[in-house]
Amino acid sequence: MAISKNIDRYQVEQTFDLQPLKIQQIFRSANGGTVRKQVRLGNELTEKDPAISQAWSVRVAGIASCPWEIVGNTEHARFIEQTLRNIQPAYSSGLSSFSELLQFLQSSVMHGFALAQTEWRAGGSRIDGFRIFSQSLFSFVDSDLPYFEGQDGSGNIKPQYPKWIYHTSTNSRDSEPLRSGIVRPLAYLYAFRRHIQIEYLSGLEQYGKPQPFVGVEGYLYDDENENKQAIEEMFQTMTYNGYGLYNKDAMSIEFPTADSGFDVQNFLSYLEWTEKQIFRIILGQDSTSSSDNSNRSTAQVHNLVRADMLASDAKAVEETVNNQIIKPLYEATFGASIEKPVFRFRLKGVTEIKEMSDVLKILNEAGYSVDENTVSERLGFKVSKKEVENVD
Repeated sequence: MAISKNIDRYQVEQTFDLQPLKIQQIFRSANGGTVRKQVRLGNELTEKDPAISQAWSVRVAGIASCPWEIVGNTEHARFIEQTLRNIQPAYSSGLSSFSELLQFLQSSVMHGFALAQTEWRAGGSRIDGFRIFSQSLFSFVDSDLPYFEGQDGSGNIKPQYPKWIYHTSTNSRDSEPLRSGIVRPLAYLYAFRRHIQIEYLSGLEQYGKPQPFVGVEGYLYDDENENKQAIEEMFQTMTYNGYGLYNKDAMSIEFPTADSGFDVQNFLSYLEWTEKQIFRIILGQDSTSSSDNSNRSTAQVHNLVRADMLASDAKAVEETVNNQIIKPLYEATFGASIEKPVFRFRLKGVTEIKEMSDVLKILNEAGYSVDENTVSERLGFKVSKKEVENVD
């Protein structure tokens, strides 16, 4: 069967002149299973709004930059880990590495789901790479699972295990993936922010750069009077933003200033409030220095994402990797077993590790001991007792 090519060129921008009514139409279409407009809307939000772009990059980095390990039988775990880390497909192959796949799976937080293909070889015991597909290429019409709409008369093409990887933001097949993404609340925030920004910039243009207005006697306002032409030439030379010339004998004009109702702070307060809502939706908390987030260490990036939110993202990705990548890879190499190694992120921050270390020290001083495996599990790295050398 022929599969649609991974080409997704935007013809119409969904965020262009975005109004709440247009958002409702986009989501109504997605509720029926046609996801293209909703997916494109989510992608464009990260391009058009600086606050959304900034917060979203941090949310993705929280997983993409997180160290990981394979835990279990030492020999088998080492084989699985080396297999995943050694995936380095050629650029011309169109395939992605394992780290790139992890980053892509995080896009399900925005859209609700993500799909990719595993390129197997050697009877399923090796992986050449992963082929990533845009969510907009799939449909949910009359189906709880996504599928390609066949373009060659062959009908719908349904992704199947273990060739395909299907990941949802909640990793639950019982929930509606198109409603679990954060694109919906972000879209409305963007629409209202956009409206305020237009009014804000319009006010700055109108009141922020005042133009001189000159009232002249009636005889000077006559188009046939050479003096009027001289006045116009003078102000064209003197001013940069233009000027206004009127007949003060024939009319009286009052030009409003900021005191007429344009209050910059009202607009700024609203924009700051919506930015906080954006960071709460994406990161689970406000950012204290959002403008500096692009140049942070891994630990600092993790601290920007609320711990429970980061743990939820990690758990969802771990389940997908373990069930849809490691399980078929392991069974093709070593056979079926309930003791197969598992993929796991190491999420512990320095502060948390120090707090747990202090607890262990207190327990030790009180005469208690803790199992090494339990300590390793809680700390996120292997801990073993130090051998004591005999001193003669």
